Order: sequence, then C-alpha cells, then structure tokens
Amino acid sequence: MRIYIEGFGKSISKRDNQIVIKEKGKEIDYFLVEDLTQIVITGKGSITFDALRLLAEHDVDCIDIDWKGRLDYRLSPPEKKNVFIKKEQYSSLHDKRSGILAKAFIKAKIENQKATLYTLSKSRDNEILTIQKDKLTQYSRKIDGLADLPADEIRGTIFGIEGQASVEYWKGFKTVIDEKFNFTGRNGRGAADPVNSMLNYGYAIIQSDIWRTIHLAGLDPYCGFLHSDKKGRTSLVFDLMEEFRQQIVDKSVIAIFNRNQLDLDDFMISNGLMILSDKSRRTLIKTIQEKLSNKINFNDKETKYSDIIHYQAKLIGKFLEGTEDYIGFYRRW
Repeated sequence: MRIYIEGFGKSISKRDNQIVIKEKGKEIDYFLVEDLTQIVITGKGSITFDALRLLAEHDVDCIDIDWKGRLDYRLSPPEKKNVFIKKEQYSSLHDKRSGILAKAFIKAKIENQKATLYTLSKSRDNEILTIQKDKLTQYSRKIDGLADLPADEIRGTIFGIEGQASVEYWKGFKTVIDEKFNFTGRNGRGAADPVNSMLNYGYAIIQSDIWRTIHLAGLDPYCGFLHSDKKGRTSLVFDLMEEFRQQIVDKSVIAIFNRNQLDLDDFMISNGLMILSDKSRRTLIKTIQEKLSNKINFNDKETKYSDIIHYQAKLIGKFLEGTEDYIGFYRRW
C-alpha cells in the first residue's frame, strides 16, 4: 500500500511496528509497516530516525514530489545487490540488446497512444481521433523497421519517430478537453494550463513507483537504453515510464476533466506557472491510485497495473541475462 502525506505540519513517527501520522502533535492515522510499500510526501513536515529505520527494515521507501510535479528525492532501503544483472546492463549498451529495448519502449508508447485515441473515439462522434489514431500506425511500423543495433546508433532515429508520433497523439488528445482549460499541446516543463500541470504531477507519481520496482529488480536506474546517460537522471526509470504514461496517467487526467471533477478555480497561478490546489492534487492521486489497482487481462491473467509494472522491470533483467525476450507493455484499446 502506498500512502500520501499532504499539507503542512505533519509528522511521521514509529510506534512498535506501526507508522504513526500526526498533525500539530495530534495523531490522525496509523499504518502497520508490513502493509506499506511507499510513502509519498507532498507537503512539509518531519520524520523521526526510528521511523526511517523501521521503513528501511521493511523495504518501504519515501519520496517527495514538489508543487511543480517534480520528484525531489527518494529515501530507500539498501540496494538489492545483483552484480550480475548490472554487469549485463552495462555491457548491453555496446550491443544490440540496448537497441532492442529502446525500440520496445517506444513501440509500446506509440501503441498505447493509439489505444488511448481508439478508446476515446468509441464514445464520441469525433473523426479527428480516428484520423490521428490511424496516423500513429505508420510510426509504429517505422519502429518495427529499424535494425537491431546498439541504442547509440539508432537513438536519434527512434526519438525522431517518437516526436512525430507524439505530435499526432496530442492533436487528438486535445480535442476531448474543454477549450476553457486552454490546452494547446504538451508542455513538460513550465506548465501554464491545468491539463499540463495535471499530466506533469501524474507522471511524477508513476515515476516514483517505477523507480522503486527497478530498484527491487536489481537494475541500475541511472543506466538507460532509450534515454541516454545524464548526471542525476534516472534514465532507465524514464525508459520504462514510456510504457505506462498513456494507460495510467493520460486516461486518468482525461477522466477527471470529462467528469467535471475539477474546474479552473481548482488551480492557481504562481510566478506564471499553473499549480495544483489541494483538491486537484487529491483528486489526481485518488484517480491514479484507483487506476494502479485496476485489473486487466495480462498474460491470460487478471493483473493489477502496479503488478504489471513490477513484471516489466523484472523482464528487463531476464532479457539482459538472455533467459526471455522483452516485449513492451501495451493495450489495444
């Protein structure tokens, strides 16, 4: 179970095998530590050393997401040592395995973009959604047509195809958003509209989950295949995120706005940037949590999205070790 600590003046402490949450010194909630997987902090407060030790002993990590939707830090238990997987991860950068993974991540992303537009088109008389969905098919085929080479040799081409596909996807996406929210296209940094601010915050939420699963799988989160190495960037986390952005975050954001759960006054402008109010943040967190708990048919079993993320992280390791093929996660609707 993942819990969220919001607001100001909260404190996290330990009582026996429990994590206790207080506000202004008054207990407001508690959780058995064995029931927890992660604590997400979105406010200001404090945590005791005893609580940190208890969380580490039970493989529970703590992450902080700031008001812009950026993951500021992650406090985690000692790393799961698997030097053999890491050796394969590093050596694969110089052979075709890295390129196969890079292609798989973007293939899955484009297929999920197609699926999202298809889902939206089924309940709407919107020809643009169908047109844009069909355009994405050609970009998916272009990825299939790339040779199996080291990622460094095809990364630029992959990102070129991905960029073109994303332009077409967001053209379709924006047609289902009310014009009053002023969503004209994707803006990953410096969001100036409610939709982009929700997307940014939602991606930070799943980023924290994917980072944890990669850590538990024994992989190096800073060594990516699609996203090149950059100091301080968890490149592999961003790689695997590509498979889950649309099905988990994009669909959640669309649902919130289409159900009229939020309006313009649920957002605020600060230094020219659009930020989430407590209400909009809670609404998004709740919706994404529900989505992560949703079960879909995966490998002929009803499986939660959160478990699929774990499966894909482990599959990367198995692929690197040569025991299984890697197939990116995507749905057809």
